[in-house]
Amino acid sequence: EGSPSGNWIRFLNKIAEELEDEYPDLLIDTLAYKHTQAPPKITKPHKNVCVRLCSIKCCFTHPLSDTTCPEGKKFHDDIVGWGKICNNVHVWDYTTNFHYYISTFANLDVIRDNMRFYAENNVVSMFPQGNSQSVSGEFGELRTYLLAKLMWNPYMTEEEYYDLMNEFLEAYYGDGWAYIRMYIDKTSEMYSVGCGNMYMHPFNRLPAERFIEMQQVFTEWWERAEALADADRKDNVHRSSLQWRFFLARLDRNLQPAFIQEVKDYGIFWSEGNLENPRW
Repeated sequence: EGSPSGNWIRFLNKIAEELEDEYPDLLIDTLAYKHTQAPPKITKPHKNVCVRLCSIKCCFTHPLSDTTCPEGKKFHDDIVGWGKICNNVHVWDYTTNFHYYISTFANLDVIRDNMRFYAENNVVSMFPQGNSQSVSGEFGELRTYLLAKLMWNPYMTEEEYYDLMNEFLEAYYGDGWAYIRMYIDKTSEMYSVGCGNMYMHPFNRLPAERFIEMQQVFTEWWERAEALADADRKDNVHRSSLQWRFFLARLDRNLQPAFIQEVKDYGIFWSEGNLENPRW
């Protein structure tokens, strides 16, 4: 079979065959996760077996279609393989940094490409998992909106995608939204060099020197965006700016007590299951 998934799918096929007559609308759902991620070479899932792949080991700053990325190629190949033998391929995707919920997670320029790739390879449903434990300190709201739109239309053009992004930014952040778009574009460019996973420390992903180089510019962009926002949107800008102020507090320990208190006041989780012990 070439993969432990062979034994696992044979086991599930037996269950599916036992139940299909009595429950014709029932899907037997399983995970292609870690050791079972690769598809089997011989056995094919029964028609009422659903295989759900999990992108836990992927790079999240390069699109899956970029097969030169070593951290994404394995998942790319396995999605293609499952799509050829299974009619019920689902994906459990990850859309944030689960150890550093507050820091910028620069995947907004690749999720459109990834959603198209999934649709083209027989993926029929998505479960994108972000920070479900609290409000966002970065772009959780924007990312959720864009993912919802992409699940309705995974074949939208790049122009359509960025039009939707701009519409949301203007509606959610107000008159200074263009400065926030500039921050998104620049951080996406910065993070495109090298790979990053869903648990990596931001300064392991990029050296602190890169943030120091942009410190004055990024600070000015966020300050201008907040100054231009009306009363209804000013807090949205201020809370989302926590992602940049996280880096500032990481660079200057004197800023940390006030920053930590603000995060607690918003009720934002620092990391998965952890509010009281900040990860720096």
